[in-house]
Amino acid sequence: MAADPLETMAGSWTVFDESLRSGEGINEGALKSLKESLRACAEAWAEFDAIPRLGANILVDVFAATEANANLYQGELADKVMSVAYELHDLIGECVALR
Repeated sequence: MAADPLETMAGSWTVFDESLRSGEGINEGALKSLKESLRACAEAWAEFDAIPRLGANILVDVFAATEANANLYQGELADKVMSVAYELHDLIGECVALR
C-alpha cells in the first residue's frame, strides 16, 4: 500500500526545514521527497473542494520559512535555497489550483 502523500509531505517538510534551520543546508533527499509528495497531494486533492487542515498548515509555511532560512546562508547556497523556495511555491500552487 502506498504511503499517504500528506503524511509523506509532512515528514519530508519537517526534515527539509530542520536541515535548513540548523545550518546544515539543503537535505536533497528530503527535498526530492517533498517535491514528489507535493505533486502527489496536488493529484490527490484535484477534485476536492477543501484540503486537509494539516496540508494547508504546511503549504502556508513552506515558502515563508524557506525564504527566511535562505538568510542563514551566503552566496550560491543562499541563491539555491531561494530558487528551491520558488520551485516549492509553484508546486504549492498546483496543490491549491482550482480545476
